[in-house]
Amino acid sequence: MRTLKKSLSDLKVVIMAGGKGSRLSPIKPVIEVCGKPMILWIYEFSKQFSDRIFIATVKDHPALPKLKEIISTNSIIFTEGKGYEFDVKEAVEKVGLPCLVFPSDTPFIPKGAIEKLINECETSICTLLSKGEFVGISLWNSLDTSSFSSINTDYEIDNVNTNKDLLKINEKCSEGFIWGKE
Repeated sequence: MRTLKKSLSDLKVVIMAGGKGSRLSPIKPVIEVCGKPMILWIYEFSKQFSDRIFIATVKDHPALPKLKEIISTNSIIFTEGKGYEFDVKEAVEKVGLPCLVFPSDTPFIPKGAIEKLINECETSICTLLSKGEFVGISLWNSLDTSSFSSINTDYEIDNVNTNKDLLKINEKCSEGFIWGKE
């Protein structure tokens, strides 16, 4: 089992939940996956790395009422909704550094993948790639956007972007797939 080599005692976590969800649904963060809202899987997973977890969304997001029901309103921060990259930077600026960023559509993330990101990140911003593919997960040590790198992991991280993705991930649950088993 991999462990963290770096101590990030003041690490914050931001879960991005303000997108349009145009390929699946505007309420994508709160769609049920394997019996609970997708964002709740990520929120609970994030507790392994920090007790300061924030949900970033926009003020009029269609999922906001449900988000307020399942997550403390003190944990919700608002961004301007200018697009994922801009909103991530705005959210990180609001909560402070260092900051681990997750999208709300990756409900099952292997802990080893995040440990690898944290342990191997030596630049201001590191993006995690799953088998060479962008998954929207990043570690921010600084706001210096000229110092960045990608960390690749062989762990599979599924994004739920379409109905087909949602069916596939729920099928894995019904087949008894155990999340987090590495």
